[in-house]
Amino acid sequence: MKLPNLSESMYVARLRYIQSIHEPSERRNPDTLVRHFIPLVQRWRSAWLGRDDLNRLRAQPFYHYLVARTKYYDDVVRDAVADGVGRIVIVGCGSDTRAYRFQPLLAKTGVRVLECDQPQAIQIKQRMIRKWSRVENVTYLPIDLNDDSWPEFERWLGESPKTKTLVLMEGVSVYVNTASFTRFLRFLATQLCVGSHLAYDYKIRGVSDDEGRVGRTLDPFRLPAGRDDVTAFHQQRGLRLEHFELSSDLTVRLLTNLASNAPLFSEDGLVRLLVA
Repeated sequence: MKLPNLSESMYVARLRYIQSIHEPSERRNPDTLVRHFIPLVQRWRSAWLGRDDLNRLRAQPFYHYLVARTKYYDDVVRDAVADGVGRIVIVGCGSDTRAYRFQPLLAKTGVRVLECDQPQAIQIKQRMIRKWSRVENVTYLPIDLNDDSWPEFERWLGESPKTKTLVLMEGVSVYVNTASFTRFLRFLATQLCVGSHLAYDYKIRGVSDDEGRVGRTLDPFRLPAGRDDVTAFHQQRGLRLEHFELSSDLTVRLLTNLASNAPLFSEDGLVRLLVA
């Protein structure tokens, strides 16, 4: 699970911040806390972004998809809490702020959160969090999905084996080897109790196949674009497909006022699963 460097997470954080302050309400990114992860100078530059620069960003398909994807995973969290999960695991947490934006809901329902990322990334995350937020229900754990096993993570899960759990992996699978990510899915299916939730996105096979090839990742995880193939893949690993959507369809569905000629991001699929 090695990113090229931490700049990828920072790039996404900066886009979310720009979307949260420059876009109209129907296309605004709901992540209002991401500003805490952006250096002051970059925050200032983003706040004073000119119209031409904004238009260049809006011309990129990923820009609109990122807003929709943020809203989508926010809904995943709300739905899982409503279904009675007691734990949320955010793998590849990077600049993710859901553990903090949803703090009132999580505290009210007694949901614990585990944030996981590579050692360097999780150390940086903890330092940044200490500067602006104190929460009692969030813990942190280093993990690399390209490892052969995850003993510390397995021990954490084993502390409450009967607690229904949500595992959320946003923008992660592209940086993990196919064999490793597949093994991790099977691991979750055996370690989590029945009724637990899993949500992640993936790159469609045959589209941007070189993306994610960095460091230890030589064969980045990919799946087909067809629902039947995606259903069968997960069923073979003890996971039941509950929802499947392509990134272009998601963008149209959640950004209802997007201009008809806006470019659509068509590289990803998104899945929501249940441990059967």
